[in-house]
Amino acid sequence: MYTPHHIRIKDINYLLLLLLVGITPLCAQLKNTPQDSLLFEQNNFKITTTKASYKDVVIYDTKIDSRNFFTNNITEPTECEVFYASYYHPLSLVGPYYSYEYGEATQEACGPMGNRLGITTVDVRTQQKVPLQDLFTEKSVLKALKNDSWIKELAQLNNIPISKIKTYKAFLYFLSETASMQFLTPSFTVLDYNSATNTAQVRFVAQEYMGYDHHKHFQLGLTLSPKKHLKAIFKNQLAFTLGAYKNGLIK
Repeated sequence: MYTPHHIRIKDINYLLLLLLVGITPLCAQLKNTPQDSLLFEQNNFKITTTKASYKDVVIYDTKIDSRNFFTNNITEPTECEVFYASYYHPLSLVGPYYSYEYGEATQEACGPMGNRLGITTVDVRTQQKVPLQDLFTEKSVLKALKNDSWIKELAQLNNIPISKIKTYKAFLYFLSETASMQFLTPSFTVLDYNSATNTAQVRFVAQEYMGYDHHKHFQLGLTLSPKKHLKAIFKNQLAFTLGAYKNGLIK
């Protein structure tokens, strides 16, 4: 199946709707979140609709998010209604490497409703974030980025010879200086894996600002090679991939 090199969500009607009527439907949806239910459980790792934990150590929890928000941000009485809600969606699980989507909606100090969202990958055993370059060879990452049509256009617009970018670190610097968004190294998830070629279809995701304190995902579709010592994990311990559970990305 053909996978485009870049996937950009262009929904102008959605942005106009946000500007005209706010995000009241989103508030209603978040306030009426169904009761917590089990999504996945294996090898001491457990995911529900509101939290995830490994050996009973919490990785994330929407109740903790809410408690921390009101503790850290609401210090004085206000006449305006304060609103906060967060969510998490499982994306992929390869061995101990868990990728998930997170987001929050907030309203405080009589201001407009805003949102934040993102993607991250962690090692469930340590809860530490896992950079893209820890799982995939730098050679394949550089090749995929240099072949991406959006990146080629970006380089051309900025008169930067893309062939002269020799390292992944240099590529991240190039993106941070020329793009209107920041790509964080743990912000990726696995869509598919081909054991015959030892290649994985990966989504590398940034948070793009839409205006009025609202954000959306910006995705790059990359074909990458797992590092040699991780080949067996990708082949034998691929528990689920992007699309197995509800999320806000495009496959």
